[in-house]
This record gives sequence, C-alpha cells and structure tokens, in this order.
Amino acid sequence: MENYRNAEGSSAGGSTGGAIGGALGGALISGVVGGLFAKGEAKKGRELQKELEKLSLAQQKQLEERLQDVKAETERQSLVYQFLAVQNNNEMLNKIQSKRYTSYIVLGVGVTILALVVLKLAKK
Repeated sequence: MENYRNAEGSSAGGSTGGAIGGALGGALISGVVGGLFAKGEAKKGRELQKELEKLSLAQQKQLEERLQDVKAETERQSLVYQFLAVQNNNEMLNKIQSKRYTSYIVLGVGVTILALVVLKLAKK
C-alpha cells in the first residue's frame, strides 16, 4: 500500500512540475516576443528620427504646424462629441421623465375610477 501512495505522490508531483515548466516556457516565449516587438518599435523610432533630421527647417516647421492642426482638430472633435453625449443624455432623461408623468396620470385616473366604482357599489 505504501508503494501505491508513493506512486501517487510522484505522479501528482510530475504534473505540478509540468505545469510550472509550461508556465515558465510561456513566460519565456512571451518575453522573447515582447522583446522582439520592442526592438522593432525602437528601430522604427530611430528611422523616423533620422528621416526627421533630413528634413529642411521649413519642412520641419510645416510638419510641426500640421501636427498642431491635427491636435487642434482632435480636441475640437472631442469637445463636439462630449457636447453631443450630454445632449443625448438630457434627451433620454426628458423622455424618461415624461413617461413617468404619463404613468402617474394613468395611475391617478385608474384610482379615481376605482373610487367611483367603490362608491357606486357602496350606495347599492
């Protein structure tokens, strides 16, 4: 019986070791892929920097102005989006509130009719 237990223990230990090895292997692969990706991005950044250095002063200024225009346009679109989101939210709140008032009116009319029916039945 003791031998049977030892076999179980070694079997369970083997699967745990396999899981740890798999996790380490996955982390290693992830690290290598991440490193290669970062290396590629760094290379692209250096190439872009070299290209920017080749540009004349006028071209650099024009590029900077274009970048500022794009940033300004992005900010403007962001503000428009925020404004439209607030407007849409307000419209939805107004619709919900009008439906709530309609529900109160219907409930009030129903209670009034019920009260009239109860009074009529009480008189009989």
